[in-house]
Amino acid sequence: KEGKLVMNRKPAGRRSGQTNQPEVGWRGMGRRDFLSAGVKAAALAGAAGPLLAACGSSGGGGGGGGSTADDVLNIGLPVTPKDFAQTTKYLAAFTKQSGITVKPFTTNTATNTWVSVFQEVSTRLAGGEAIDSAYIATEGMQLFEKRGVLEPLDSYIATDQSAVSSFYSDVSPNMLANFRKLDDLGGKTYFIPIGYNVMSVWYNRKLFKSLGIAEPAPDWTWDDFGKAAAKFTASASGRLGFAIGAPVPGPFTDVYPWVLTNGGGILNSDQTKCTADMPANIEAATFVRSLVTKKLVNQPGGSYNAFNEAAVGKLGMFGAGIWPNTSIPLTQAQINDTFNIVPWPRQTASGTPVGVGGFPMFRQTRNKKALWEFIKFTISEEFQHGPVVNFGGDMPIRQSVARSAEFLKNFPPGTENFSNELAYSTMIVGVPNGSAVESEISTVWEQILTGAATPAAGMKTMQASVTQLMAQQV
Repeated sequence: KEGKLVMNRKPAGRRSGQTNQPEVGWRGMGRRDFLSAGVKAAALAGAAGPLLAACGSSGGGGGGGGSTADDVLNIGLPVTPKDFAQTTKYLAAFTKQSGITVKPFTTNTATNTWVSVFQEVSTRLAGGEAIDSAYIATEGMQLFEKRGVLEPLDSYIATDQSAVSSFYSDVSPNMLANFRKLDDLGGKTYFIPIGYNVMSVWYNRKLFKSLGIAEPAPDWTWDDFGKAAAKFTASASGRLGFAIGAPVPGPFTDVYPWVLTNGGGILNSDQTKCTADMPANIEAATFVRSLVTKKLVNQPGGSYNAFNEAAVGKLGMFGAGIWPNTSIPLTQAQINDTFNIVPWPRQTASGTPVGVGGFPMFRQTRNKKALWEFIKFTISEEFQHGPVVNFGGDMPIRQSVARSAEFLKNFPPGTENFSNELAYSTMIVGVPNGSAVESEISTVWEQILTGAATPAAGMKTMQASVTQLMAQQV
């Protein structure tokens, strides 16, 4: 998730490129937090290799036959430094149970963006490295599908249809339907989603209470949001009401939430055509630009560590999925005691983007049966109750887990809203020439926020450029 993350956004979804420090404060371009320089790649491969091992369920593997003690898989696992020890300890038990060893490699890069992750994985594949799988977010799924480097999962699913069907029955129907519709290629299945992120607003409820600001309700509006941001900003020098993505805004985190809550959208419903210059989108851009001119947010284009600022009471609200939980420089108890989570404020409609992640089967893998066991493991109740958030900063996709008191007690109040929002969420997937498209959306939105372009002119430019980019053969 967001995170989760855009192709060039500093994601996950779903990552941020502003710093390589472990406690990155602002995932302004993405859905989720990956390994950063605080955990060196060499240390991960060397120290974690024996421990960061995972296995499938104890049943037989898809396509016939089970796994043996000789099974070894090389998989990219996005584990944050904060959750490294917990995740390795959890997965070690499954290695002992199954005999399937996972040798992890980090997909982290210097720029820490999704497009750089996809390039990193592509380079490794092209270089002939023995990679079995890597955690891939929604935005990159079609990229790898269309390059022909993935093995369809249909035959494996057919062998374990009961287990897969049971899993799908525990996934949000709206999200699952949208995922299947938008991430289909020739009727084949290449991904089974295991985690997700939406965009919500985190707010410092202690400061809201001390300042006499009414806590947001799930149906709060842009007007409510603006008043709260203004009151918080005026409460003390150096305080801001809200944070925008830094150093540049990301489509998933900064653009889609605002246009969707105004009944708009940068792309049409099947994401085949750009609709950036529709009036609802221009109105959304105008509103966010007003936050900048009123100085209720950090100035676009600069560096800003939102998570750190929020932790010390200098920021009232920021937008994200669940991934900040591993990046805010506070203990879990302090995070739970300080923050609350609420759906994005609405203008004409409730709305949020949603992105998912999962492990594909690379066609070159020599151990498909063992890898299918690992994929099955990631959709099992056992795994979903365990390290999904730790793996990639994503919510567990099984709703029986995500809505359970056992899970929710570990996170700030309002975490259940991540599940509630799925009913009206809009799936964001990769589009043709997706890296350039997402870069253009981000660039133009920043121009609008800085005042270099008016909202109307900027969205018109975005419309023309994205339409052209989507038509290009890459």
